Amino acid sequence: MTATSTQVGRFRFDRASGRWWWSDHMFLIHGVQPGDVVPTSELLLTHVQRHDRAEVREVLDRSVDERDPHACHYRLVDMSGATHRVVLAAACDGDGGVSGFLVDFTAAHDALLAERVNAELKLALESHAAIDQAKGILMLTYGVDEDAAFGILKQSSQRHNVRLREVAGRVVQAVAVGLGSMTRELLDETLCRTSVQQPPPTRCRHLDVQTVCGGDESIVRVSGSVDLSNRDELADAITLTMLGALDTGRVTVDLRGVGRIGPAVVDVLTAALRRSTAQGITLTIVGGGGPGGAPAPASTHRSSISSRS
Repeated sequence: MTATSTQVGRFRFDRASGRWWWSDHMFLIHGVQPGDVVPTSELLLTHVQRHDRAEVREVLDRSVDERDPHACHYRLVDMSGATHRVVLAAACDGDGGVSGFLVDFTAAHDALLAERVNAELKLALESHAAIDQAKGILMLTYGVDEDAAFGILKQSSQRHNVRLREVAGRVVQAVAVGLGSMTRELLDETLCRTSVQQPPPTRCRHLDVQTVCGGDESIVRVSGSVDLSNRDELADAITLTMLGALDTGRVTVDLRGVGRIGPAVVDVLTAALRRSTAQGITLTIVGGGGPGGAPAPASTHRSSISSRS
């Protein structure tokens, strides 16, 4: 007989006579009708899975002489071959015997497991839908392919230890009012809270980076638009220029050709500043956009970020 709900069986072992008494539910848990068999220690242990027998035997032996209860959980195989998950508890009852109970929680365990599986499946389906939606938004906004869009989401998730579906949810929420002229900037700002360190190698046709090395200063000139889809190109250019300027110790990043200094640019420059500090290089930043994204005069928007080790 297979239990369909939680069952509790009771038992008692009389030490003087060596006899066992089982309640009706003890018989039913073991898959037999009450009175069909004579309960014994050997019968009880026979229905315990082999790997659990030593622990069950120890609990029963200790219960003979100790009033403190002892318990264990094990897998019970009934007469039909079905496996049950049970808990056995026993203690010396002070009348020359051992009393205890056996709880079959198989049905409750299976129901809980099914509930967890269903919940995980539902969450997986919801996450998949959100991720697909976020990828579509990034593809449309940044003009990248599906792999590149997924790379932006995945690397953002890994860098900040944020679940992928949470990053996707932020992207979807950021454009909940619809796509528009400011969508790219809005997504940059949103994702820079969990911005990717090494985004996919997808180049944007609106970004141009040129490096000029010579004299006592190396210059990185940037023009176009910088966002999460192409910031790696800018970061690599600055890194390589700093490596080549270890002798002179001076690097200038000219951003006067960049229409807007958004979060993606700030993130790249912040990382570059940390590297310049470690390498003993003076890093100077020039530029910034004027009203409407038009380049402003260098004298008005010149700023410096410098460090020495």
